[in-house]
Amino acid sequence: MADYVVARSRMAEIEDRIGVAPVEELLAERQDIVEQVAPLRALYGAGGTWDAQRKMELANLKMLIRAQAEAADTKRTEAYLEDAAHADPRYKNLVAQATTDRANLSILEDKVNAIEARIRRGDAVIRYVSAEARL
Repeated sequence: MADYVVARSRMAEIEDRIGVAPVEELLAERQDIVEQVAPLRALYGAGGTWDAQRKMELANLKMLIRAQAEAADTKRTEAYLEDAAHADPRYKNLVAQATTDRANLSILEDKVNAIEARIRRGDAVIRYVSAEARL
């Protein structure tokens, strides 16, 4: 977890007194994680570029395999090119990296959700304590 230097408000003093994590610190931590999530969402999220990048890699590999076959004066079918491109170690590495990235995206999104839950819980505790003080 990153270290944070956060300007503290007078509200933070009250949050400390009642045992609630200061919202400024939680928001700073959340922002750090969101900045890690953003590029992963751009790649793998809705409307992301992952499928286009995957297809570009397959096309590049097929062109390379086709060029190697032509250099060896060998004809290859489209089905062979497709299978060879999918079996290429570079494509396998791309898919393995995507699997790792997507798992990391899920973990980071869960961390953001956990911070948001802590903020909501702090809000509830503050409402409870302030209602109790009015009694």
